[in-house]
Amino acid sequence: MSKERVFINGKVFTGRGEDEFVSAFAVRDGKITRIGDVSDVRDAEVVDLEGRTVVPGFIDAHTHPTYVAMTRNAVPCTVPVVSSITEMIEALKRHPNYGKGDDLWIEGFGYDESKLAERRTPTTRDLDLVSTTQPVYVMRSDCHSGVCNTRALELAGITRDTPDPEGGRFGRYEDGEPNGFLEEHAANDVVRFAMSSGSYEAKVRDLAWTGTHYHERGIVAVTELMGRREPIDVLQHFRDAAGEGLTQQAGLYVMWPEKGTLRDLTEEERTGRVKIAGVKVFIDGTISARTAWVNEPYRGTDEHGYPTIDGEALEAAYEWAVRNRVQLSAHTMGDRAIEFVLDFFEDKEPWLGLDVPSVRLEHVTLLTPEQLERVREAKVRFGATMQVIFFFAEYESYAENLTDDQFRRAYAVKDAAAAFPYFALSSDAPCTTWSDPDDIFVSIQAAVTRKAYNGADTVAEQAITVPQAVLLFTARAAELVPFEGKLGQIAPGYEASFVVLDRDVFTCPVDEIARTRVAETWLRGERVYALEDPTLWVQDSGDSARPTTVGC
Repeated sequence: MSKERVFINGKVFTGRGEDEFVSAFAVRDGKITRIGDVSDVRDAEVVDLEGRTVVPGFIDAHTHPTYVAMTRNAVPCTVPVVSSITEMIEALKRHPNYGKGDDLWIEGFGYDESKLAERRTPTTRDLDLVSTTQPVYVMRSDCHSGVCNTRALELAGITRDTPDPEGGRFGRYEDGEPNGFLEEHAANDVVRFAMSSGSYEAKVRDLAWTGTHYHERGIVAVTELMGRREPIDVLQHFRDAAGEGLTQQAGLYVMWPEKGTLRDLTEEERTGRVKIAGVKVFIDGTISARTAWVNEPYRGTDEHGYPTIDGEALEAAYEWAVRNRVQLSAHTMGDRAIEFVLDFFEDKEPWLGLDVPSVRLEHVTLLTPEQLERVREAKVRFGATMQVIFFFAEYESYAENLTDDQFRRAYAVKDAAAAFPYFALSSDAPCTTWSDPDDIFVSIQAAVTRKAYNGADTVAEQAITVPQAVLLFTARAAELVPFEGKLGQIAPGYEASFVVLDRDVFTCPVDEIARTRVAETWLRGERVYALEDPTLWVQDSGDSARPTTVGC
């Protein structure tokens, strides 16, 4: 058994409630052993926190590490780097693959046509100005859609005679020729699969790099909500990356295939720190692209979005989840999509018992009061995630697309947190038009102030407190995802994964919360990140204090 390490003189938010703070806690063998009264420090190392604020390690309950890994080698095509199609073309020409070989892809990410000066989606005519010999692909900010050049269409086998896939659409010019726009996953994935020929070893290294990315943000556990078993097996990918630096726990959700089915899981595949946690279905699209399935048509249109799945496919995914004893995750942005899932599941037996939700609703952007009541009364256990970063970063799209009633109901965090027994805020990174969407403090500020990036109001009556927001990224998020062991609290028996902050997020002005930075991240009792690699004061009992570095 290792020596106990005692942390003293801190402002420690335990995560056991909205107002419980202690000044000290102790750690041994990667777990919290005691909190509050740690006067007995015999045979212990003592770490002086010097009054700094400590919170449980953050949990991103809905994110996409594989997409985050892709951004490592892709060109940002979002504000403030790119604000026009012309600037996008020039930015893509700065990609390291530019001019290096006709088989090398030029990739970008993050465009949102509502933020481009031209107010339109780029086409092949634009991206062919980057290159006509190298394939070019840019992922839209929602990660549902994308756009590519003519060469990429050729490699993917998309021609004027290619039919639109079910649940998606290939954009076309007036003469029927494809224009490079790939609407929704079914169409977007055709080109993305054509891109997947890069070396597996490089993909593992890129995914392992996200471990450092998350350490810097205080994130100690993640999910992957876009997992696939082929052409690359998401479980093997993550487990190999865990051997090269991805130290976070990871719950993986495998996308239900458009055609066919998934093979059943082994016990080994659904257990451990990196495991298959569920199956993911897409019920609809996104608000910003007006493909989310809504009851009332979008402002000034007769468009309602559309479903991207039918009842037969949902039934098959449900039966697979029950048989394999994992969660079913349903992407539901529009109120009609939420209604569709509630109709299907509310009277089902909770196949995972009563301590973890059997069904996760992702995004729940346009909940109605009636739907919240149905969640409370349902037989099955529902959980949900919500991403206030969308409302914060994509304000123009929501203001333009939503009616007054829809806007008023958008991202009702306060109401949803009260209705759903299992509920979390999350980033959905990198799927929004913000340069650092999994900076947790941006989301906390957005949830507390209900202000967009430009200061516009985003429904003030749905504001929550800072402690409530922190809980939705820690203790409550841990209840939503079936991670290994106990996470999300600084309490005896819990994994000693916590974050030291550079300011007191609970008392600083609310409009400065987003300036907060992670000073240190500790994972299972070891320091894995320090903002400036500070020297901590560590004292062995009976000795005089001496400066030393504590960590990996």
